[in-house]
Amino acid sequence: MPPLLRAGCAALFLVPCLSAQQFQYQPGLIPGPNRWTEGMELADVDGDGDLDLLVADGEGFSGPGAQRQNVLLINQLVETGTLAFTDESVARLGAHLSHAKGVTTGDVDGDGWVDVMFTNAFNTDPPFLYINRGASQPGFFDEEGSSRGFTQNLSAAGAQFGDLDDDGDLDVIVCDSGPSYLGAPGGRPHLFFNDGNGVFSEATSGWSPLLKRAHMDVQLVDVDNDWDLDFVGLNRSNNSGGTHYLMLNDGSGSFSDASTTIPNTSSSVYEAEVGDLDDDTDLDIFFVSLASYQEGVQRNDLEPTGSLGFTSMGGLGVSDDDNEIALCDYDNDGDLDAFVGSLGSRERIWRNGGGLSFSGDHTNVQAVSDSTLDCTFGDVDNDGDYDFLTGQGESNSSQWVNKVFVNGGGPDTLPPVIVALDHVDGLDSTTGPWIAHAKVRDQVIDDGVNYVDAAVRYVVNPAGLTGAIDITSGGFLPQVLNVAAGTTVTWTNQTAAGETVESTTAPYTYSSGTLGAGDTYAYAFVVPGTYDYRGVTGGIAGRIVVTGSIVQNEGLYMRGGQYRFAMSGDASASGAELVYELSFVDYAGNESVSEGRVETPAVPLGTPFCFGDGSGTLCPCLNLGLPGHGCENGTFFSGCRLAATGSASVGADTVVLAATTSTPGQPGLFFQGDADVNGGSGVTFGDGLRCAGQNVVRLQIVAADAAGSAHSTSAIGAAGGVGAGQTRRYQWWYRDPVLTVCGSGFNLSNGLRITWTP
Repeated sequence: MPPLLRAGCAALFLVPCLSAQQFQYQPGLIPGPNRWTEGMELADVDGDGDLDLLVADGEGFSGPGAQRQNVLLINQLVETGTLAFTDESVARLGAHLSHAKGVTTGDVDGDGWVDVMFTNAFNTDPPFLYINRGASQPGFFDEEGSSRGFTQNLSAAGAQFGDLDDDGDLDVIVCDSGPSYLGAPGGRPHLFFNDGNGVFSEATSGWSPLLKRAHMDVQLVDVDNDWDLDFVGLNRSNNSGGTHYLMLNDGSGSFSDASTTIPNTSSSVYEAEVGDLDDDTDLDIFFVSLASYQEGVQRNDLEPTGSLGFTSMGGLGVSDDDNEIALCDYDNDGDLDAFVGSLGSRERIWRNGGGLSFSGDHTNVQAVSDSTLDCTFGDVDNDGDYDFLTGQGESNSSQWVNKVFVNGGGPDTLPPVIVALDHVDGLDSTTGPWIAHAKVRDQVIDDGVNYVDAAVRYVVNPAGLTGAIDITSGGFLPQVLNVAAGTTVTWTNQTAAGETVESTTAPYTYSSGTLGAGDTYAYAFVVPGTYDYRGVTGGIAGRIVVTGSIVQNEGLYMRGGQYRFAMSGDASASGAELVYELSFVDYAGNESVSEGRVETPAVPLGTPFCFGDGSGTLCPCLNLGLPGHGCENGTFFSGCRLAATGSASVGADTVVLAATTSTPGQPGLFFQGDADVNGGSGVTFGDGLRCAGQNVVRLQIVAADAAGSAHSTSAIGAAGGVGAGQTRRYQWWYRDPVLTVCGSGFNLSNGLRITWTP
C-alpha cells in the first residue's frame, strides 16, 4: 500500500497518553472467543492501507486437542477512524477447522494480492492455501491447497514463502515433525516449487534433509552471502547431525546439508530470528532458549573471516521456557533489538547496544501474566511506529487473550538500509529480462516480514545520453541543466580550489567527495523530476531537471530482506544503455534509493568450439550445438548454445556463463575441464558431444527458465580453482527428457574456451 495512504490514516487514530512504558497493553482490540493461538501474521489482505491480522488457532501440545477455525481479523482503522479488529474469518476464509500452528503470507500467483497459508499439526490435514480473490473481491479467499499441490497430511508447525530458485515467484518450505509432532521418530521438511501461477510441485531432487525431531520453525535467509536463500530450521529437540537444520542453496533451489555449522543449543528451542545484529552485513541468529532456558545469540563469523560458521555468545541470564522471538528497532537507533514472547510474568526486551551487546529493557513493556506462544510487530494504528502483538495458549485457558501492546514511542524516521546490491552485469540479451538483486535492513524482521516495498525505475535508451556541468568560481555552469531520463551528468571542477557536489533533494544522497582541480564526478539520473544540489565548500547551488518517461516495476520480496528486480526493453542497438535505480520504502514512508546504474550490451567472452558437422552419423538424435543440428521427436533444430560475458580475472571474477535453447524447466550443470576432448571435436556423450575434459570440475547446478535459458550465479573462477594465464574449457550439461530417438535423456552445449588473467 502506498505510504501516502498510510500517512493519511495516521491522523485518524490518536494514541492515548501513555506512561513511561513504551509498550502498553490496550485491552479489547482483538475480539474473542479466546482460543489457543500459536501463530500470528499481519498483512494488508484487502488493500485498504491498514494491517489485518491472521491467527492460527488449534489446541494441543504433544497431541491433538480441539480443532479451531482459521482466523482472519479485519482492521477497521481506515473505514471507521478507530483502531479495532472484527472477526470475519468464516465470511472471508470459509469454514475451515484445523490444528493450525502457523500462518505465513505471500503473493503466490503474482496478481499483486496477499495469499495465505495455514500449517496444521498432528497429521490431520495438509497445509491450507487461501488464494485472494483480489480486485474482484479484495480480502476474500478461496481455499485451494489440494488443487495447487498440497495434498499430503503433515504435522507442520510452520512454513515460509521465498523465491528459492531465483525465477521470480514464491516457493515454500513446510515443517513436518512426523506422527508424534514432538518426539521420535521425527520427520523431514518439505520443499515445494512454484510454477509461476501459484501451483506447487514437491522437490524430487536436490533436497534431502535429515530426519529430525520436533521441527518448529522455518527461516529463509542468505546466511553465506552468495545471493540465494538458504534454509534454517529450528527444532525443539536434540538431533544427530546438528540439533537444527542448515541447508545451503546453490542458487537453483538445490540444497546441501550444513547443519553441523550451527552449534548445538538446548533442546527447548521453539523459534529463532535471523538478522544482522552486529551491522557487519552477515546474518546472526537470536534463539529462544539458546542455553537452557536463556535467550541468546549465535554470531555469524562469515564477516570478516570469509568462512561461514557460528559462534555462541552465551545465554543472557534470564530463564523462562519461552516460545518466540521478534526483532524490532524499537529505540530507533539503527540496530535490531530482540523481543521475547514469554511464558513468564511479562514479555521481555533485549536492547541491542551494538556489537552483540544486549541489555534488558524488560520494564519498557507492560507486565501482563500470560502464556505467550507467538508475537509479532506491525504498525496497526498507522502512526509511524511498530506495535507489539502477542498470541496466547497452552496453560491456563482463562488467560488465552491475544493482545496488542500499543507503541507510544516516536515514529520510525530511519530509511531502509541498503546492505548490498547485486547489479545487472552487462546486457546479456537484447530484450531482457535483466535481473538485479538487493539486500535491505529496516526496523522490523519477524518470520521474514519486514514491511518494505521495493521497485526498480528504469529506461532503455538506444544510445548513451550525457550532460555536462562545470564548477567555476562563479558557480555551477549551467546553473540549471535540462536532460532526458537516463542521462549521465558529469561535473568537472574548473577551479583550483577543492569542491564537493552533494544532493539536497531527498531521498537522493549522492556526494562526490572532494574534487580537486580538473577532477570529475558522474551520476546517472533516471526518474523525471527536479533535482537540487549544492557545492559544499563554495556555498553554490544548482539544479537538474529530468524529463521523459520511464518504466517502474515492483520488486519481488524474495524473503530474508532480499529482493529481486526484473527489467526488459529494446537494447538491440550497439550503443544501447539500461539506466536504473532501486527504491525501498518502509511502512512509515521512509525511502532509500540506490545510485543510478548504467549497463551496456555485454561483450562476449571466450572462444566457442566443438560444434560438430551436423551429420548425425553417430546417432540420429545427436545434438551437436551451433552450427550443427540435433533432433527432438524427429524434428531437426539448432542445438543448445553456451556463451559467456564479464571479466575473466582471477582477482575480479565477474564471468557469467549463459546457456540458451536448453530444455525449459529442466536442471543442468555448468562444468569445467582442463583440455579439449578429441582435439576439440568431442566424443559422443548422451545425445550430444563432450568437449571439455581432464580434471573435470562441477561448477553449478541451475534450472533453465521457461525460455530455456540458464545463467551461472556464483564465481566461476573460484569454483574451478583457476589461475592467471590458464585456459579452461566450459560446457553446459542438461536434462532433455523429451528426446525419444536415442533416449539418453540428457544433452550438452558447445564448448567454450576462456583464458584467465591476473
